Amino acid sequence: MASNLKYRYVALTPEHTTSSGARSYGTASLGASARIGGEADSESIQYQFDLLTRADMSHYGAQKSVNGKEYSSGSLDLVMQPDDFLGLCIYGIYGDNTANPPASAGYAQSGAVHTFTEASDQVLPSFTVEVGREEKEHTYTGMCVESLSISASHGEYATISASLTGKSESALATLTNPTLSGDTVDGFHFAEGVVSFSSTGSSSVTNTRIQSISIDFNMNLDTDAACSIGSRTYLRQPLPQMREISGTVEFSTAHDTGGANDPAYDTALATGGAIFDGAANPALRLRFVSTNSVGTSELEIQVQKLRWEAPTSNVSGRDTETLSMSFVGLLDQSTGTMSKMIFDTSGNSGALTGTRYSAL
Repeated sequence: MASNLKYRYVALTPEHTTSSGARSYGTASLGASARIGGEADSESIQYQFDLLTRADMSHYGAQKSVNGKEYSSGSLDLVMQPDDFLGLCIYGIYGDNTANPPASAGYAQSGAVHTFTEASDQVLPSFTVEVGREEKEHTYTGMCVESLSISASHGEYATISASLTGKSESALATLTNPTLSGDTVDGFHFAEGVVSFSSTGSSSVTNTRIQSISIDFNMNLDTDAACSIGSRTYLRQPLPQMREISGTVEFSTAHDTGGANDPAYDTALATGGAIFDGAANPALRLRFVSTNSVGTSELEIQVQKLRWEAPTSNVSGRDTETLSMSFVGLLDQSTGTMSKMIFDTSGNSGALTGTRYSAL
């Protein structure tokens, strides 16, 4: 049978009982209006299980076996663009700080500017993921975002990879193509990106020497605690443990005299290591703009405080010397946060409004 791209798709549905009701892990109850299709480049979500095999001394080979723990995991890879699907991926690592999601009016702030923030009592959402694979739709429930990786390189679209884990695959069904939320917009890309740093928070300086940057958010979900005797798969939502933020920045030159806010090779040589503490201004600010036929949309990623790791720089032949610096995000006690994302879709005809995800 010939390949048919029309029947390849990925759709996410938040698992809330109602727009203002309690969460319902493993059940998507908001209806078709909350089912969001995304323009994914690829997906790798698979049903998996551990195989328990017995080997006893009375037989020369194992003769008994049962399925052990059953779960689903994999990733979604896509270009970042200002649509609902990206909003849901971001919501997956920020959530909201209440057991109940906000009422429908609380999902869109004035001007459709969505600010995702952290809190110590944050409740992360779960999703039902439906994947169309040409002939059948695969359904995975109770899926939570375990990690989110954002990458941007010169000459390329900005991309995002969301790793998910959840309950075992629940069903094969007839294909039901979702409406793609990003059909009228294009992705964020390098030409309309801005990266700036602040070492003390007093000012933020744009850096023009960056060839690529990547940022990883890891929730460290406790999947063991989601299991219990009496069920092969997760009975409850895996809860986040210690939040981790890390990343790498590649500069076109290793040495620069732009000042304290411009990282360079000698930055990491500071006594005791180098810490950029944002306070009033974030230590790292990554901003993208997308101008489309429907208007202008923006995404800003802020890391409040970070520590630089050892730099990497070398020369080979006639190649230009470059600098690679990795960092880890730290909790800033003055703000009580590690990061923030601001998703401004005010020029996108309110595409991100409605009962789809929380924007606090």
